[in-house]
Amino acid sequence: MTVSAAPSKRPLRPARLVLALAMSLGFGMALSEAQIGAALAQDSPDTQALPTALLADSVSFDGTLLIATGAIEVIQGTARLTASRITYNQRTGQLQIDGPIRLTDGRGDTVILASSADLDTALQNGIMTSARMVIDRQLQLAANRLDVVDGRYLRLSQTVASTCEVCAAHPVPLWEIRAREVIHDSEAHQLYFTNAQLRIADVPVLWLPHLRVPDPTLKRARGFLIPELRTDSTLGTGIETPYFIPLGDSRDLTISPYIATKTTTLGLRYRQAFARGDLDVNGAVSSDDTRDGLRAYLYAQGTWHLGNGFEFGADLRAASDIAYLVDYGIYDGDFLPSKLTLTRYTKGEAFDAQLIHMRTLRAADLGIEDTLPFFLGEVIYERRVDPSALPGVLSFGLSASSSYRDSEVDIDGYDVLRLGAEAAWITSAVFGPGLKWDSTAAAYVDAYAMHQNSAYEDTVTRFTGSFETKVSWPLTRTTATGASELIEPMIQLGWSDSVGGEVPNTDSTLVEFDEGNLMTLARFPGADRRATGVTAAAGLHFAHYAETTQYAITLGRVLSLDDSTEYSAASGLSTAQSDWLLGASVAFDAGLETSLALQSRSLFDDDFDLTKWETRLDYMRPRYTLGASYAYVVADAMEHRDTALNEFGFDGSFRLAKNWSANLEYLYDFTEDEATRTGLGLQFENECARVRFKVSRRYSDTEALDPTTSYSLSIGFGAYGANGKKDTSCGFGAL
Repeated sequence: MTVSAAPSKRPLRPARLVLALAMSLGFGMALSEAQIGAALAQDSPDTQALPTALLADSVSFDGTLLIATGAIEVIQGTARLTASRITYNQRTGQLQIDGPIRLTDGRGDTVILASSADLDTALQNGIMTSARMVIDRQLQLAANRLDVVDGRYLRLSQTVASTCEVCAAHPVPLWEIRAREVIHDSEAHQLYFTNAQLRIADVPVLWLPHLRVPDPTLKRARGFLIPELRTDSTLGTGIETPYFIPLGDSRDLTISPYIATKTTTLGLRYRQAFARGDLDVNGAVSSDDTRDGLRAYLYAQGTWHLGNGFEFGADLRAASDIAYLVDYGIYDGDFLPSKLTLTRYTKGEAFDAQLIHMRTLRAADLGIEDTLPFFLGEVIYERRVDPSALPGVLSFGLSASSSYRDSEVDIDGYDVLRLGAEAAWITSAVFGPGLKWDSTAAAYVDAYAMHQNSAYEDTVTRFTGSFETKVSWPLTRTTATGASELIEPMIQLGWSDSVGGEVPNTDSTLVEFDEGNLMTLARFPGADRRATGVTAAAGLHFAHYAETTQYAITLGRVLSLDDSTEYSAASGLSTAQSDWLLGASVAFDAGLETSLALQSRSLFDDDFDLTKWETRLDYMRPRYTLGASYAYVVADAMEHRDTALNEFGFDGSFRLAKNWSANLEYLYDFTEDEATRTGLGLQFENECARVRFKVSRRYSDTEALDPTTSYSLSIGFGAYGANGKKDTSCGFGAL
């Protein structure tokens, strides 16, 4: 730094002159090491802690005016200002600053650019001309004049505000707000517009005398969220305008009125964060043309950590009628479950308790709804120990389950309570040429208390013992290309038998035969049914692992002495010789963010007639992702399926151009020979705007549901309604 000064009766050396001026003006100036050393040797140590610093190429002082020129930087607290020239009048205490001027706050959230300014030395009050302010790198405001008031308020006159990037090719932003005056409250993070005019493509579309919006740095602000326009063949055409209300730092409420030609709906969402959990409540009340009276739904979900490893969860759901959730696009499942859970998982110990209320949403079940279990309860406790005196692992468990029905009719309306205990001894060893041996001996005791079922005893106790052993021979090798391969033949033998009375089947009606239970007796999902008799299973597993390619295949089947009436035909396990199980997976990485993934599982008999087949194929590229799925399951009265399930699905997402994307979904039912659902979405998103359009069609036609076509459109302006910072572009670009 070079310093020059006008003649003085008391000439000072350069370092003393700079520090003297800094102390008189309230500035602490950055000096060279030699100047700092000289100054510190002659001045109080307190001068090292001055709150403001001035750096400049050249400084001159004539007793009244301090003139700094060159690459100037002023640091005052957390604020930083750069300019080409600063003139300080010691008598008036004002700073005259020549630009280009750049003023930033401590966090960098707000940047102010101007051509000239008159400010006080604390940079807290003053005037800036030809100013432009950028907030959080998203919202820009340009004004003829900017007044700084008390360091908190910025008042902009004749202002234009937008989040759009303006460039030579597109000098007119897609949207802008013009206002006579804008006041920015930096502490409340609010912008107040006076005489505001919204323009789209430079065409005035809306005028408001006063407008308040949060600045982009405020993440939770009271006000309107992005509205959504909808057209629905069931509900008509309307608009939803959510309004967000923060209720402190840990709570908020969103009110969403939805007004359409055939419905008037008020939606509510309440959220609260606790020290040990969170709560999310969603609901709505509707009056529409599809039903008489009010319709409504309520969801309440929450999780709380109770201490000592326990976690409590609640997922409560209710609806006024079975069609409400589908009509309003909220949920389209066959059953509406509500659940309370209490869990604790530690090393060697597990506790899981849940209470479930189940409501059917299928119109075909309305006539028998009271005979379906509406209340289910289950508690499971399991502990594993590794005794040093014995080989293997000991497992102990206690369990309880129950189910209740509304019906008072005998048999169809039965209720049941089960208490169970189990113990198992699990051992494993490797012998010979790498053969792996696993065995499990287990015992189960189940006690049942039944009500309203004359087909069974009121109380039943059942004891089940089982033993199973599995031998596998995992063989590995490394190929010439460096890939690892595994081939593993497997054989399993098992025996199980039960002593005691018969019980109804409540929790084991749906059995999935897959790679996970091929080599085990535990193929029933619940405790009401246990595998009995002598069984054998054989399987072969092959896997290939390379840097860019992985694939695996599993083939196997189960052999029993007799056919089993406990398994459904769709399970593939009802005959003495089960269906063949074939599972396959492929993952291929071609680089450049290109990959292919396949998952498939099928059950078929010796004549290759399919019982069940499900497969999913995904192809991913940087610009698009494609997915296809197919599912087939034979008709099975035991699983309450009168016709075969035979569906094909397709979905994809596409990046059409910069900032443009689309998504597509399609589901076709081969049994009914018609599409069941289609959907198409188109989206544009950048720093300037977000436009989303979606059209969907549901083809379900039942007594409770009619086919429905719906359209939706939502428009957001830049930082308002956007999640994070978006890619910048001038205009809409080309598709």
